[in-house]
Amino acid sequence: MLNPPTNLIKLSPKDFLRYSKQIVIENINIEGQKRIKKSRILIIGAGGLSCPIMMYLTGSGIGYIGIVDSDKVEITNLNRQLLYNENHLNKFKATSAQSQLYKINKDCKVIVHKYKLNKMNSKDIIKYYDMIIDTTDNFETRNVICKTCYELSKIYIYGAVDNFFGQMSIFNYKDGIKYKDLYSTHISTNHNCNLNGIMGITTSYVGTLQAIETTKIIVGYKQKLNNSIILCDLINAQIKIKKIYRQKNYIKRTNKHQNRIIREHKEKNYINNNLVLIDIKDKKEFLKQHKAKSINIPLKAFRLYGTIEFLKKYNNKNSISICCNKLDRASTVSSILNLHKIKHSLTK
Repeated sequence: MLNPPTNLIKLSPKDFLRYSKQIVIENINIEGQKRIKKSRILIIGAGGLSCPIMMYLTGSGIGYIGIVDSDKVEITNLNRQLLYNENHLNKFKATSAQSQLYKINKDCKVIVHKYKLNKMNSKDIIKYYDMIIDTTDNFETRNVICKTCYELSKIYIYGAVDNFFGQMSIFNYKDGIKYKDLYSTHISTNHNCNLNGIMGITTSYVGTLQAIETTKIIVGYKQKLNNSIILCDLINAQIKIKKIYRQKNYIKRTNKHQNRIIREHKEKNYINNNLVLIDIKDKKEFLKQHKAKSINIPLKAFRLYGTIEFLKKYNNKNSISICCNKLDRASTVSSILNLHKIKHSLTK
């Protein structure tokens, strides 16, 4: 319950002492600490984004934390998933996280859901929590979270990372935007989103942002991120907030023969003679197969200043469409273009 009757919630002398440094904050105070103690937060995924979220929320005195994850700890996780160590290798992340969090705060009740979230079990799990934090790395699960949170009227805290880039937003907050307003469910697949490498610094930064926004909503702080997304380019020290609008004015058409989806605005036709089709595959992949009249600009080239300036120049008079057979690469490029306010569409 995000707005519990605080007069019925009691803080113990231990609570006052332990959380005294945050109770004195004007935006938290005693009422806010009571809300924190009563909150039930579900974290979907127990990886790099989750670790700072779980640690900070547990330390702040959250009453209940649920963890959904079916994976086991691998040695490749340890560069960014700092809640674990080599003693946890080949053990389930959810139960390992539970034992580690009890070392931080034994008064926080940690509930383990040691399986993958899917269409069949999502409602039964999510309905018991006040807020849902998504730290997953695939579009299939995010679509399930999006649909279930909307149907159950649950606030959805979203975060995603890739390399030195990250994004964070809040969905279903006071009838605001939804995840599908950011990424169409029609182009989303079960591709993994972290195939390009990831730094622990990036996951910690974005995960901390998710924990901060979660806490602000719990204590009733006026939300300024509603209907917006935070875009982080940590390699260039750039943080931007971009407004997101509901996709009411878009129509979706599926071409079954060519197995592609075109997103098209009703008032503006992007499929015309001024279209610049950019194929972001590697050079070898591009030479093997590509669409007619497409330009090859590999993913790594989008980190360069010259590439961005080139696209900005063409964006003034032409429509840009990003083409790739792997959605994880396309979404990465889309995030970079959004950061630089370059309008574009995605096609397979």
